[in-house]
Amino acid sequence: MKSYLFPVLVPALLSLASATAVAGSYQSQTDVNYGWADIEGADLSSWNLKQRFYLAPVQTEGSVPLAEAAFMQRQASLHGTFSRDSVEYGAFEANNNSWSVGGEYMDSRHDFYASFDWRFINNSKEYEATTKLGFFVQNDWLVTGDIYHVKDVDGSTYLEYGASTKKLLDLDTGDFIAITAGMRNFHHSTWTGYNVAADYYFGKNLSVGLGYEWDSKGIFQTEADAYELRSQWFALPNLALNASLKRVDYLDDEDETLYQVGASYRF
Repeated sequence: MKSYLFPVLVPALLSLASATAVAGSYQSQTDVNYGWADIEGADLSSWNLKQRFYLAPVQTEGSVPLAEAAFMQRQASLHGTFSRDSVEYGAFEANNNSWSVGGEYMDSRHDFYASFDWRFINNSKEYEATTKLGFFVQNDWLVTGDIYHVKDVDGSTYLEYGASTKKLLDLDTGDFIAITAGMRNFHHSTWTGYNVAADYYFGKNLSVGLGYEWDSKGIFQTEADAYELRSQWFALPNLALNASLKRVDYLDDEDETLYQVGASYRF
């Protein structure tokens, strides 16, 4: 498995960000991520490019972690993503391109929240449209109800439902903890998907997080699950590097490890 994009892109981003690191706000963010895994002899790789545009500048001053600045200021945004997935197994090789577009609406003048994301695959009938509607229980605590409109490869459509929440805890020491959780009922089975995660922010620039997700017929009856260790570091106020390691337990009890690295640039 080979990737030439990330080693070339990161030095270029470092060079560009060094010239603009003094900026106290941003209105656009570009993310590039690359992931890979070796599962039972098959080399899997995926990279994606995401562009987000905020409808108003996001300020980066103050003690709030840089990664959470837009959330705490409730800045609305639009986004688009391109992803390319590849599989190599012996002489077999396949590539697949997918896209997503959407937006997120929130405003500091009220507590209502809404977001939409539509993901579709090249040369396929499949797509998934996700709508989230919710409100801020507190300034740093969001709760949403989630609706998933899914069209499968056969052209059949159905709805799935779930709920999500996010809370940013200020520890009054300069550090923060972001807690997220969610659930989703699957239409095609009696299973429900759950996820919980916590990211600890050491000041504004560095975070380390743990995540756990599982599928179950009941909350405590795990059928398949995954653990994730992740970290993000703002090397400069407008440049972040991230990495994650995920350990997945499939139904056949074979554990597999997925890796990902990425970078974000704000301007």
